[in-house]
Amino acid sequence: MEAGCLTIIMQGIEYFRMLRNRFFYIALSAFVSIGLLWLLLSQVNTEDVIRTLTQIFIPALLIYIALALLAVWFRAWRYKWLLQPQPISWPNMFLVTFIRNSLIDLLPARLGSLSYIYVLNKRLGFPFEAATSSFVLSFVLDFLTISPFLVISLLAVGLGTNALSTPALLLLAVAFFVLVFLVYWKLIPVARFLLSIFRRLLRSARIGERRAARTAVQKFELTIQSLESVQQQGNNIPIFILSLLIRLAKYGSVFALFYALLRSHGFSLRDLSFWTFILGLSGAELTSALPIKGLAGFGTWESAWALTFRLMDFDPRLAVISGIGVHLLTNVFEYSLGIASILILAWPYFHRKDRS
Repeated sequence: MEAGCLTIIMQGIEYFRMLRNRFFYIALSAFVSIGLLWLLLSQVNTEDVIRTLTQIFIPALLIYIALALLAVWFRAWRYKWLLQPQPISWPNMFLVTFIRNSLIDLLPARLGSLSYIYVLNKRLGFPFEAATSSFVLSFVLDFLTISPFLVISLLAVGLGTNALSTPALLLLAVAFFVLVFLVYWKLIPVARFLLSIFRRLLRSARIGERRAARTAVQKFELTIQSLESVQQQGNNIPIFILSLLIRLAKYGSVFALFYALLRSHGFSLRDLSFWTFILGLSGAELTSALPIKGLAGFGTWESAWALTFRLMDFDPRLAVISGIGVHLLTNVFEYSLGIASILILAWPYFHRKDRS
């Protein structure tokens, strides 16, 4: 009786600690968002931000939507390819992709992208290992495609023409590509090495024989087997090309939105460099890897955007206005599609087993 009461008390304490930590993180994220957004808005006129949003160039906005949806199609296509031989219908794949895109930046270090595994496994009934292996490969490929565009951008802009286009950044981009390529090339040995470390940690903690630990090791092994099965299909080059198209469509869509916002400030397409824009966007995207950031990235994303564009001699006021506008509109677009997809999946008449 006393032991049972003690267990309940300990569980209550642990639950309270979890809630306290979660509340602390949310409070800290809110503080970061409010603080950084207040700092950014203090440098511009709020009316200018509102005017920029209300005077957005509609044709360019429509191009943003079209290219963003094209990027979703490419990403869904890649997921379907990586999930083979597990079948999944296009409607289901689009719903999963929309949810993943809407939640990816909601948590720090891109943890929101794990929603892809959850939806496939828990809602659509896919094996955990199939969902996880396709997620891991997509995750690595997304990082692998960053460097080629960054290298081309640096060479197109010209080394030394601004504070970002430096030879050091070029070398860093090449080194990053080589590192990620080695991880992708040797993904199975790397995964087996991580599995051996995981087993050692379980043994050192003296929990290796527990049911949960054995299940985790089994799932890890099955995921490695699934990775081997996907890589043995010999589709590496087409999948890499598709990954490049995903990133190109993404950059093209945000560039169209960037132009849509700045057109009312007298900018034409000739005044904006696509390759310079990629350098600025890359700086903002790095904030997604931060362990602590603003709520849904608000504040940190705009700050990084404004800073990188200022380093490239862009107008400081327009750097802030465009950063706020781009982040706000992209989030509204992605959250709308994500919420709609969640509601469709939660619909009681939705056919869970529809994979054909």
